Amino acid sequence: MNGDFDNDTWGPLRDQFEREGAAQLAKQNGQGTAPEAQKPLGLGATPFVAGHGYARRFPLDALPGQMRTYVEDLAVRKQVPVDLPALTMIGILHTLAGPRFMVRRDIDWRQPLNGYVVCAMASGASKSPAVDELRKGAYKAMRVFQEKHKEAVAQRIARLKADAEELHTQANRLANPSRSILEQKEEEENLRAQATAKEAEAEELAKNPPAAPRLLFDGDVTVEALCAKLATTEGTGGIIDDEGTFLRVAGGLYNGGKASNIGVLLVGFDGRYYEPERISRETKPIKRAVLSMFLSPQPGILASAMSDQVMDEAGFINRFWICVPGDLVGQRAERPSTYYKDVPAERRDRTGREWWENLLARIVETPIIGVDDEHEWQIDLDAAPTFDLTRGAWKRHREYEAEFEERLHPAKGDPKLKAWGSKHLARVLRLSAILHIAADGTTDDEIAESTMEDAIEIGRWGVEHYLRAGSVVGLSEGAGRIAEYIHASAHRAVTRARIGKKVFANRTPKRQIDSFVAELVAAGTHAVVEQPTGGRPRMWVREIDVTELPDRESDDD
Repeated sequence: MNGDFDNDTWGPLRDQFEREGAAQLAKQNGQGTAPEAQKPLGLGATPFVAGHGYARRFPLDALPGQMRTYVEDLAVRKQVPVDLPALTMIGILHTLAGPRFMVRRDIDWRQPLNGYVVCAMASGASKSPAVDELRKGAYKAMRVFQEKHKEAVAQRIARLKADAEELHTQANRLANPSRSILEQKEEEENLRAQATAKEAEAEELAKNPPAAPRLLFDGDVTVEALCAKLATTEGTGGIIDDEGTFLRVAGGLYNGGKASNIGVLLVGFDGRYYEPERISRETKPIKRAVLSMFLSPQPGILASAMSDQVMDEAGFINRFWICVPGDLVGQRAERPSTYYKDVPAERRDRTGREWWENLLARIVETPIIGVDDEHEWQIDLDAAPTFDLTRGAWKRHREYEAEFEERLHPAKGDPKLKAWGSKHLARVLRLSAILHIAADGTTDDEIAESTMEDAIEIGRWGVEHYLRAGSVVGLSEGAGRIAEYIHASAHRAVTRARIGKKVFANRTPKRQIDSFVAELVAAGTHAVVEQPTGGRPRMWVREIDVTELPDRESDDD
């Protein structure tokens, strides 16, 4: 959108948004719509049925049996949409499997298994209890990882001691009549020096063993701090945030509203080398950044992220699975409850938790790719544990690629899908491997055609939710501030120039303000009107029911 808000570029968009806004307003007023369309959002929602106005629920049949059973159990016990536990599990599986495995579709196209997931739900919707239960399983897996780390350090110490002993043995056995005593003495000293160095390294490791890398972070971490942490964890890590803090941080919470340098967030999705602009002792180059995220912000926070020009143009938000399932507040009925004296010996929830914990523990037994690579800045991905496809799965993904490509066509496709859709086939491919792992599959087994079909079905669900998200997340913070300012003005209409000056103190880019105004127009609550003047037309933003504009803007506005 043009930063100067000129009529040549804004005019067609304004007309489009006003048509959409008028249609939405008519729908809200019940004009030309069936009675069913007049239901408020969320009416009739259950854990398994989406509320009116929301995209359909997560396709449970696409999940492996034990995973599906646990998702259903969690959703019923916690009274949340099934989308939330399903996506939380997928996000955590991405976090632990991402740095350890690859998936290959073609001879020259493979992907890491990490992923970005966002499931936006309102505060008070009981999302935290569901996420916490699954997060505990991840923390137990991290304890297994820490024990493996201690074992690896102990093995390293043992190898160093064994190498030192072997070097001493070689020095003791030196006897070569063809060489001078001086030459043999120099060789013996060299061998003993090598042995001493290894003994010193072993002693230092024993005294000060390195701590296991911390691979799970909460959302209250700046991008700069995250980058520094990744530099100490082989470039791997995951953010599990059920409050939405990280989206606010990335959008500038601690940076005066200016979006953070999100370079590591972009590179971290692709599993590539990353060298920060400002390298310090704490922040050094990362040979392979592999980051995962599960975020569950409030819908308004997601709206702000989706409308943020910097994050949108950089492609950050386009890397996410995006879901806005609504909530069940006010519609929660028959929530399971057992009196503490009546707890049965065998509990379904315990069975699910044990399965989940065991699955995650098995994943972390595989070393992180490149952790033992002798070449400091070179990782041999050809040697990485890799999931391959059966011929049927390969063919099915190719068919979906052709099907989805038509939706991205510049003339016949859906323009809303172009940027987000550019990452979609990779998301689906990665997900097929995640579903394979959740079904106890290994790299010795090829990913089945049926598993790829399940991943594609979830992919179709994801497209529906992405396209629906913009109409159900509500207004971003910036759009809300503009709406409040206009409503409090004398004429409930304010010029575009006044918005930039009074609402944002001339500190927000014009194109960003334009996107906030576009939200209001698309929501059907406001309109943009051009007022002729002796020179350049004056652009007003008014509430939808305002019919007359003042000749000029007063100081009261």
